[in-house]
Amino acid sequence: MIDPLPYAARVVHIAGAVALIGGLFRSNGPAVTAGIVGAMFLTGIYNLMTRMGAGVPKEYHMVFGLKFLLVLHIAAVSILAAKESTTPEKRARMLKGVMMSGFAVIALSAALRAF
Repeated sequence: MIDPLPYAARVVHIAGAVALIGGLFRSNGPAVTAGIVGAMFLTGIYNLMTRMGAGVPKEYHMVFGLKFLLVLHIAAVSILAAKESTTPEKRARMLKGVMMSGFAVIALSAALRAF
């Protein structure tokens, strides 16, 4: 039987990541992005805390730290890109970098599942 809390946290976390990266293509605005980032942060901390009891190797922490820094980059740049004062040219350039970071986060997430 599936434990509903970890399953729900994982679903919300993955859905948040997908919505954030997809939303960056559309630049839905800082309020939407902040809500998604908040949900991802909370579920990410939950996933980390439940994983810590299993005794993970030190490499897990290194990969998680890199992933966390990239997520902070995505959050900050996506909020800045959604500002009305950001020119379309600058927004496009910012979002290209965020998309690359987003794909890196997805790859690091997959790597974390291997630990």
